[in-house]
Amino acid sequence: MIIGTAGHVDHGKTALVKALTGVDTDRLAEEKRRGITIDLGYAYTDDFGFVDVPGHERFVHTMLAGASGIDTGLLVVDLTEGIRPQTREHLQILSLLGIETGVVALTKADLAPERTAEVSAALRPLLAETRFRDAPMIPVSAVTGMGLETLRAALVATARPPRPVSGHPRLAVDRAFTLTGAGLIVTGTLVAGRIAVEDRLVLSPVGLEVRVRGLHAQNRPAREAVAAQRVALNITGPRVSKDAVRRGDWVLHPALHAPTAALDARLRLLPDAVQLRPDTEVHLHLGTAHGMARLSLLDRDRLTPGDTALVRLTLREPIGALARDRFVIRDTSATHTLGGGTVLDPFPPRRGRRTAARLVQLVSLDASDPTEALRGLLAVTPHWTDAGSFFRAWNLPEPAQAEVIAAAPARPAGGLLLSPEAFVRIRDRIVAMLDAHHRSSPELPGMQAERLRIGLPERPPAAAFGGIVQILVADGVIAQDGPWLRQPHHSVMLSAQDQRIWRAAEPLITGQRFRPPRLRELAETLHVPEKEVRATLKRLQRMGQLVEVPPDLFFRRDTMAEMVAIAADLAEHDGVITAASFRDRLENGRKVAILVLEFLDRAGVTVRTGDTRRIRPERLRLFGEPSFR
Repeated sequence: MIIGTAGHVDHGKTALVKALTGVDTDRLAEEKRRGITIDLGYAYTDDFGFVDVPGHERFVHTMLAGASGIDTGLLVVDLTEGIRPQTREHLQILSLLGIETGVVALTKADLAPERTAEVSAALRPLLAETRFRDAPMIPVSAVTGMGLETLRAALVATARPPRPVSGHPRLAVDRAFTLTGAGLIVTGTLVAGRIAVEDRLVLSPVGLEVRVRGLHAQNRPAREAVAAQRVALNITGPRVSKDAVRRGDWVLHPALHAPTAALDARLRLLPDAVQLRPDTEVHLHLGTAHGMARLSLLDRDRLTPGDTALVRLTLREPIGALARDRFVIRDTSATHTLGGGTVLDPFPPRRGRRTAARLVQLVSLDASDPTEALRGLLAVTPHWTDAGSFFRAWNLPEPAQAEVIAAAPARPAGGLLLSPEAFVRIRDRIVAMLDAHHRSSPELPGMQAERLRIGLPERPPAAAFGGIVQILVADGVIAQDGPWLRQPHHSVMLSAQDQRIWRAAEPLITGQRFRPPRLRELAETLHVPEKEVRATLKRLQRMGQLVEVPPDLFFRRDTMAEMVAIAADLAEHDGVITAASFRDRLENGRKVAILVLEFLDRAGVTVRTGDTRRIRPERLRLFGEPSFR
């Protein structure tokens, strides 16, 4: 269990931790000289890990870094002074961070025992406004030892069930230093998952790969650390140094590395805060990170003290954040805590932030577990969500993903999670559109996927629609011929004349696949009018068997796929595609090579810059899989 101290400067937090653990957490020379805590300090016993925080108002940002990830708050109040400004502010911060259990230590009881009842009575209304309303208040003395055993017992009584360790590991870095003979050490609280020696992780948001050479958990050497422990990691990796690490970074599983510069959240403004207007600049504290953010109200135009609202936080610099992370905001001068809340969506859409549909989605995401959140999200427009973003936001490894999908329930397709009803609705509309197309144009082979997609009222993303199509084809609901989608029973038959022309023309086009004869040459060779040959080849093009590059030059579709593969191979080996290298690979004339490349430019397969081209990988299969000869 990790316990975090809280309270006003000089109220005896560090002395109390030393009395409980025997460890003086003031390690800096400046702290010794001034007699106050400036930076975070740590101490351990068999039962507890303590994070001792500064109490001075100038170091509230440091206190916030230390308060992230603690299980229990230890609010320290000096009986000789009573409630002071940081007593209130620290208590508010603990409540805003969702720390639900705590104990109040009334220190210096040996100096002012007569003030116990008075200070306790003054604290009760203050505690009643927070999660600490039922916290025990225990008079103690770090000098005489009075009340220490009672305090230990009260702290033990606040213990909660261990945090789940099923998620990917996430360690909030609060300190980095080097040790002779060991190298770089980073410390922090492991807020999720488990970390073992030799694990390969990522330092985020900078994105540096690291390897765990060794670790300490709760100040003891260990092979593995689990969620809720204080952990020191000895890490190494390319370009990793002390200068590359800063407080606020995360050491985490690669699947969670996704820095974000925007967060949608639920924010509660403190009763004694000022009214917030749109686009207010605030200090944002999340985990151990601290940065500036612009706060935009989503569901109202003003936020009055004591109210709760949905907000968008736009950060100056990206940070790591996931769903259900708690945060605190302070004013632009960093002198007053304004409020705090919970991250609902760490990867929000850029547009439509204040639309009614988006606000309903955020209400659905304000759930305590991922199954409830997914179920609520799929129940509202558009009835789907991006699978990768959702699973990352909720820190769900693959086994947990399958459980949530089954429990929601959801239908995975092409990177989306759809409600079963939405999937059926899209399926039925695709079938109906194909049926109408076949009735109106029976001579055509079907519809291309993009035309189908944009004809749907839902209009799912292109990649996701491709996944839906794959499922429907695999299930036999629809069939696919090259780029054409059709109903399984639909077929296009060439007329007897078209069949005669194609039987004669196919060997000529296939035999010289990279240099097929032009239309006029075909007509002369076949002794068939050019107009009739053109009509036949056009029909074959609509059926997906041929591709017309410039007018009157037709390639087989699988030949076009082969030429795309050749262009991709050139781009991979040479970096770019040139007309000369493409011509040489085709063993063809420069004119035809340029005609093909210009066609690929128009089709979006290649992008031209000057005399060179590069490949767009997402368009490589536009003409199907290559069939090399």
